[in-house]
Amino acid sequence: MNSFTLGLDNFELSLDRTKLWDTLHEHRAIVSITIVVLLALYRLLFVYTQDEREPKLIKPRIPLIGHAINVYRFGSRHFVGIAKKCGLPIYLLPVPGGRIAIVTTPELLSHVDKQPKAIAFAPIAALVIDKLSGLSKAGSKTVLDRTMGPDKMDGYMNAVMVDIHATLAPGPKLEAVTTQVAYNLNDSMAELHGETTRMNLLYWFRHVFGMSSTNGIYGPENPFKDPKVEAGFWAFDDNISDLLITPKASLTCPTGDSGRANAWAGFAKYFENSGHLKGSELVKIRHRHAAERGCSDLDIGKLEVTMIIGILTNTVPTIFWATYYVYRDADLLASLREEISKIATLAKKADGSRIWTIKNVDLKNSAPLLTATINETFRHRTCGISSRFVTETTTLKDQYLLKKGTIMELPNNVIHSNPEYWGPTVNEFNPKRFLADPRSAEAKAARGAFRPFGGGASLCAGRHQAMSQMLGGLALFIMGNDCTPVHNRGEWKFPGAHGHTIAAAVDLPSTDLWLDVSPRKGYEADFWVLNPEARE
Repeated sequence: MNSFTLGLDNFELSLDRTKLWDTLHEHRAIVSITIVVLLALYRLLFVYTQDEREPKLIKPRIPLIGHAINVYRFGSRHFVGIAKKCGLPIYLLPVPGGRIAIVTTPELLSHVDKQPKAIAFAPIAALVIDKLSGLSKAGSKTVLDRTMGPDKMDGYMNAVMVDIHATLAPGPKLEAVTTQVAYNLNDSMAELHGETTRMNLLYWFRHVFGMSSTNGIYGPENPFKDPKVEAGFWAFDDNISDLLITPKASLTCPTGDSGRANAWAGFAKYFENSGHLKGSELVKIRHRHAAERGCSDLDIGKLEVTMIIGILTNTVPTIFWATYYVYRDADLLASLREEISKIATLAKKADGSRIWTIKNVDLKNSAPLLTATINETFRHRTCGISSRFVTETTTLKDQYLLKKGTIMELPNNVIHSNPEYWGPTVNEFNPKRFLADPRSAEAKAARGAFRPFGGGASLCAGRHQAMSQMLGGLALFIMGNDCTPVHNRGEWKFPGAHGHTIAAAVDLPSTDLWLDVSPRKGYEADFWVLNPEARE
């Protein structure tokens, strides 16, 4: 029988199934739109419905999609604006697919950090990594498997994160990386010796820090030595937001998609040739976790390219901004040079040239203004967001109900820009705020409100290596070089800033700085080098 009958009171309607399909197909556009509208209305009603115990819901001007659009446009700066207007320690934003909880105070952040099971990092991290890495079905299953629950430590994400933190903790395994990084920095700075170099500052640091970091991690067969792989990664990094939210990256984001494909190919070849066996313990342990779970060399290479985001997207823009802030302030530059000169040792070569050696350990322990300068740079320019996933309905601080399935965002720059913690000079670049007496009220207020590397379950494992590289890189650069902007009549004009991607940890400049970098006056023939092997 090729028909069916619908009864409605005394009315009967018989339709031929084939004719019904033809009718639906003819009006498929109207049917599709109707379905989309109904789904949107359902979702709209869902995200705007809430329990009175939940945080306040901040409705967007454009229903449902307004906040999503602004997060795409402004990154975490959108959360700063809302926090200033509403003054709430936590609030909810309706977005397509659900709701996001935004935490804005150190007090509540500490409560979030204390609940790593109910408010977990691994599930949301796995989703992002899976989306960005373009894994095979088997690779995707590996990454998404057992990110929460009683056996979560058997899953790839939680197991590999534990070992990453262990490998990058202070000790011999980390020292092997930081030593290689320091020697690479010495070589790069030596290339500037003796002549004036015109450079784009961000572009230069991308190469210098990119090569020193990846050489330290991946060893002599580092895929970044291939310019195609290096360029591919930065194209990938510049387009992360579009790659995360667009369904067909090859059509909607061809530059980022082709860039990451080039990077993937280089890293796949690296693992196929067992290059990781000559690399650091970090790359060996990451390879082991993935290989033991059946991942192919291509999938392991793809995972590695995504991990480099965490290695470089903090350090490269931070060293750019630190250089900008230091050179635009002659007094700060002079003070830093004086501080570093006191811990440098002088040796004379047979040809009469002088070598100034700076121990990594002394930069860490005996250059407080240098560390404070990096920290103040982070405070001004960090735009990172620590993301979590509420795995079970819970109550935060016995006050705020968070339902299972809620996404939670912890934007660093909300607390970094709050005068309640940093005082009336919050908008000024002043490294000395980090040198205040730790017992003072000012220092105590700021202590909990400074999270450049996140915190709790999402605390950056590479923070020790990152700080070592930035301290060493900035010290070498300012001790050996004078800088003059090519444009703006030699004045240090603010180049503008933006969180270039949703995943960005630190702002990128809107325009690069075009500089003439010349040997430091009075030290033209001198060399400045790091000694990473001296121990405490």
